[in-house]
Amino acid sequence: MNTPTTAVIGASGMLGRELVSACAARGIDVIGFGGPEALDITESDAVREALRGVKLVLNAAAYTDVDGAESEAAKAMRVNQLGPMNLARTCRDNDALLVHFSTDYVFNGVASSAYRVEEEPSPLNVYGLSKLAGEHAIRDIGCDHLIIRSSWLFAPHSRNFVRTILDLSSQRSTLQVVADQTGRPTACGDLASMTLGLVEAGAKGTFHAANHGRCTWFEFAREIVALTDSDCRVEPCKTNDQPRPAPRPRFGVLDLTETIKLIGKPRHWKAALRDCVEALVVAGRAAPGGQTISPTVQER
Repeated sequence: MNTPTTAVIGASGMLGRELVSACAARGIDVIGFGGPEALDITESDAVREALRGVKLVLNAAAYTDVDGAESEAAKAMRVNQLGPMNLARTCRDNDALLVHFSTDYVFNGVASSAYRVEEEPSPLNVYGLSKLAGEHAIRDIGCDHLIIRSSWLFAPHSRNFVRTILDLSSQRSTLQVVADQTGRPTACGDLASMTLGLVEAGAKGTFHAANHGRCTWFEFAREIVALTDSDCRVEPCKTNDQPRPAPRPRFGVLDLTETIKLIGKPRHWKAALRDCVEALVVAGRAAPGGQTISPTVQER
């Protein structure tokens, strides 16, 4: 039996599941590694053995607990720096392409216009530092690579902001959501398609990929609730009204110019959101008054 030449690391996660589906839709023979129990990317020998013969590695595995990273810095750095380093070394030795996903949190959020790929990163929190360290590790190893920064991921499965807001709006009459942080919401299915489009276009280096449009978390939440029959009222608040362990960048809009040149303009986040909410409601998992969804938000 031949070994698939494409591998998805973190295949059971929110983005990983969509990458596997996108590969299948294109007829790509893919092997998925669902989590640390399937492949611990911090163990170099395990990575080398698992990826023998693989020519395209899509790495969606990461430590994504933004607040947790503040107290688990060593763990975050191990997964988000050492893991990509091991993958890069194996890809270099196998003459393979490594596609790795990073985040808008590598920037400090003080810009007034969309962050270009070449702008100097300056993370505000440990999570952002660990993701930036992963980027540097891949570049330093020198393997063929495509680093894709994205933001505010959501999907009709897994833990994410959309499912949390739908759940809470079915339980409460009012929600307060921060209105002084701005970014680009991104559907994981669209990000997966953009990723394979960039690979097929021969993209190398660092690119930004996200849905078109921008909004605040408040505007995002308001749009989510508006797509349901909920009577919940969404109200704006400030970041300082809801203090969190990790500081957040106030502005994380990524410039998509270089990506658009290669694969065209992505659809607007509102269109992607509409499909996501419809899928959740049809599945009976998000309708107001329905089943409970975990309120834990996974931002990346």
